[in-house]
Formats: sequence, structure tokens, C-alpha cells
Amino acid sequence: MIKRLRSLQRAFAFAMTAALSMVCTSMVPHALPAQVALDQEPGAKTPPPPPPGENAVLDSARAVRGERLHISLLTYGPTDVVWERFGHDALAIRDTVTGQDYAYNWGMFAFDQPNFVMRFLTGETNYWMAPFPTGTFNQNNYIDDNRSIRVQRLALTAVERGALLEFVIWNSQETNKFYRYDYYNDNCATRVRDAIDRVLKGRLKAALDTNKTLLTWRSETERVTASDFLVYPGIELALGRNADNALTPWQASFMPERLADAINTVILKNEAGQRYRLAATDSVIYASTRVPMPIDPPDRLAMAALLGLTIAGIVALLADSRFAVLRGLLVAFATAWYLVGGILGTALLLAGTATKHAPYMGANTTLWQIHPLLLFAALFVPVALYRRQTTQIPRILVSIIALFSVFGLLLQLVPMFSQSSGVVLAVTVPVHIALAVALLRTTVVNPPLRRAAARSALSRAA
Repeated sequence: MIKRLRSLQRAFAFAMTAALSMVCTSMVPHALPAQVALDQEPGAKTPPPPPPGENAVLDSARAVRGERLHISLLTYGPTDVVWERFGHDALAIRDTVTGQDYAYNWGMFAFDQPNFVMRFLTGETNYWMAPFPTGTFNQNNYIDDNRSIRVQRLALTAVERGALLEFVIWNSQETNKFYRYDYYNDNCATRVRDAIDRVLKGRLKAALDTNKTLLTWRSETERVTASDFLVYPGIELALGRNADNALTPWQASFMPERLADAINTVILKNEAGQRYRLAATDSVIYASTRVPMPIDPPDRLAMAALLGLTIAGIVALLADSRFAVLRGLLVAFATAWYLVGGILGTALLLAGTATKHAPYMGANTTLWQIHPLLLFAALFVPVALYRRQTTQIPRILVSIIALFSVFGLLLQLVPMFSQSSGVVLAVTVPVHIALAVALLRTTVVNPPLRRAAARSALSRAA
């Protein structure tokens, strides 16, 4: 069952490679274990249990229950599949008396949800949390898939451990388990992080939401998708200026491995003022033999510039050719360039303004390079290039498109508009200019059309 659903998952994801890859490992749906599933009537979400320190009687009961609990952060390594390269997180809670041991996983979704595709495209995807027996969960989904497993036992107090179990049981209830998945702000890792921070009453966030790092949403996404030559350029096109903001360790913990590393650095104080590490232990219980993810994102600006200049040179050569076959190749390229760019630009414009993807796909200067105007160019420019005769419409279109492209390049000199998408500019700017020069230099305004326009103007004047 799991393998079959995973195959469907792979097929669907590759069909949507133009979109951002999913940040956390996509898990297939399972039934809730009877031991922790509480019967709930369908309806509105119920209030969560209060955090520690708000109810003395409740905390007393939590302390008794928490004495028998071990709570660990599970961090799972990536695979070669693009949407699994970000890794995954779960919370493991083990009762040392009964032996019950469950991994609480916030990475659940299902393709058969109503309107799944539309929800995915608009950023309204529903994910949910569910617990699984830890041993089976680790073996079936990670060890069998050669994915590393890192375990950090958390040095929480008995009250905090009891409160955390209470919270995850509440969260696993049918009315409370769903949430709107967000690539960077609300995913499997941030849900685990926030659950821990809740019982620590904000002390985890206070420790991590401090100095800025060199990490950004863009750099982290580039790093893990660098080897996929379909997804990587899609990421470069899709992410806007907001994706270049420097992240604190708290914000960077949307990546499971970053959360694990951050947890390892956190030092807290207990009620007696004594300092202690939040991660009591840190070990790897399964080491993958896969090649590890790169530490830094790739620098592909030179490669992109070479590609852009090469394509621009080919356009110039084809435009000067007197052979119809070569002009046909130029027409085919121009049609594809403007059509694909126009479609992607329209999708990018909608995503950055009318969907929940706007926080990281909005404010995108890439829209000066790909935009809906290219769709009109796809209708008029190829014909003009092939016939070497044109009207004013194609000339105006290519001129505006080239000016937009250069303007987008110049915007990089203005700090408030600068965006780390140089690879996009390195390819698009030379090609836009080359196509504009090719049309303006190798075509003439159609004389009959010019005469018809003149007669029309005279008749209107009369």
C-alpha cells in the first residue's frame, strides 16, 4: 500500500516540477493508533490544553505522567527524490513503563482530498498530524529507503514532557489535526519546533530568534535542489525578493537539519538558575550511505551567462541566414521563447498576487523578464521574422520587451529592489535583446500595409 501510494506521489510531483518542491517529506495517510486517537464529534477546532504554568492542578498531574516519558526529536535525512531532499521531522514520545512509543508526524497529506491540485497551486493545501509506532515508522519509511535517522532526547522537565504529550494528543484529534501547509513558515519542522517552544513558554524562540545568519529561503532551496535541472531553474524564477532576506536560526529551522543543529546549541536555565542543554543526547541510529546534501548553494552565474550569450549569438546567426530552413528554426525558437515565457510570467504574476504563495513569490523582479506581454509577442514576432516583413506592432512589442528586460537588470543596482536571481537575468536579458535586434534589423515595414495605413489616415482627415 505504502509503495503504491509513493509511486503515485512521484508521478504527480514530477508533473508539477514548475512549482516549488515540497519542503518536507510527503507521507502517505495511515489510520490513527487506537491508543491515542480520541473520539471527537466533527466540528470546529477545540481549544488546546494550556501550556505549563497556567494551571497548578493540571501541572501536578502532568508531572506524574511526565516522569515516565522520554521525548526525542527525530530528524530524517533526504533522498534523491526532489521533494524528499529537504528531510523530515517528527517527535517521538516513549512511555518507559508501558513501552508505548509513538512518532508524531506533521507531514501527512493525500492526493484524493477534494480539489487537491487547485489547493496545491493556490497554497491552500491541507496537511495533518498523525502518530505511528516509532519503530515501524522508522523502518518502513526511512531505514528501508536508506535515509539517515538522527535522535536527540530533549531535556524537558516532567511537567513539560506531560504537557507536550497532552498537546500532541489534542493535535492528533480529528477536529484539530489539519493545518494549512506552508513551505517555509508552517511545515513538518516548524510544527515540531513550535510544539517544543510551547511547553518551554517561548524560551526556544528567544534563544534562536536572535542574530541573522547567511541563510535565506532561496539559498536553502537552491542548495537542496541544485542537482535537479528542472526544479532548480523553476525555483530561481519563482522566488521573489522576500526569499533573499537573511534568516535567524529560528526562521532557518524550517529545514529539519537546521532545526536539529539549532536544538543542539540551545542552553536554557532551570528554576534554580542552573544552565543545561536542551539536547540531552544526540545520536544517529541509522546512517545513510547516500551522498550528503551540499553545504552551500551552487554558484551558476557564469554558466548562466555563457548560456544566455550562446543563445543570443545563435539567434543573431539565424536572423542573418537567407535559408528558409534556418529562418524556420529561428521562428520556432522565438515562438517557444515568448510562449513559454508568457505562460510562466502569467502564472508567476498570479502566484505572487492572488495566492498564498505571495510571501515568497511576490515582489519578484523576474516579472520584468517574463510577463504576459510575451504572449502577444508569440503571436506577431515569429511571423515577422520568417517573412522579413512586419508591421509596427511586432517592432513595438520587441522594443518594449527588451527595454523591460534591461530595466529589470538595472534594478539590481538599487538595493531595495535587488534580488538574488542573477542566473535568470544572465539568460533572459541577452536573448530578449538579441530577438529585438534580429527583428528590428532584418525586417522592413510591409509597404502595402504602410500605404493602406496612409490612405486610412487621409480618409479620416478628409
